Amino acid sequence: MPKRTNRLAHKLEMHGADEEPNGSKAVTLLLRLATMALALTSAVVMATASECTIYQPNGAKATVTFKHYPPFVYLAWFNFVATILEAAGIYLQVGTGDCDDDEEAPKIPRIVLVAIDVAVLALLNLATGAVFSAVVAYGPQISACTGTAGRFCEQVHRSKHFSLAASIAAGSAAFFKDVPLPFNLWPMSSDDC
Repeated sequence: MPKRTNRLAHKLEMHGADEEPNGSKAVTLLLRLATMALALTSAVVMATASECTIYQPNGAKATVTFKHYPPFVYLAWFNFVATILEAAGIYLQVGTGDCDDDEEAPKIPRIVLVAIDVAVLALLNLATGAVFSAVVAYGPQISACTGTAGRFCEQVHRSKHFSLAASIAAGSAAFFKDVPLPFNLWPMSSDDC
């Protein structure tokens, strides 16, 4: 009987079944990529918001762009900065190996990764909150740009929703980073960690 147990243990060792599951690392990486893509999309959609010409009741004509509303400018810049920070976070997670079990692994990349996670989440939440507030505060002016007047209103709402999705993805990535998930998505060799 001990001979059979040794063979089973050897087979499990050969297939990597005795290693810790890496599901949370894979899900975190996927959510980081989604955060980066959604934040960049939100920034680009807001920055390319088309001009809108509004005719006021007294006959005056006013041209509106996203630059006329500071919260929309904040959204574009904050989401762009969050995209760059998230790209750095992806590099730190993938490039440094992120071996949590190794006591001698460098701690500086892990500390920087936590700081990046906090900064990305803060930037995205600030941008999303600002644009939601601005849409309520400037609602009549933005609504005047619907239909034939331009795509400004549509782009503001799309950018707002992309920013909200990026904020949710960033928060989920921070959550799943610390939650162990019981599956493997890629094989790990003994040289990885």
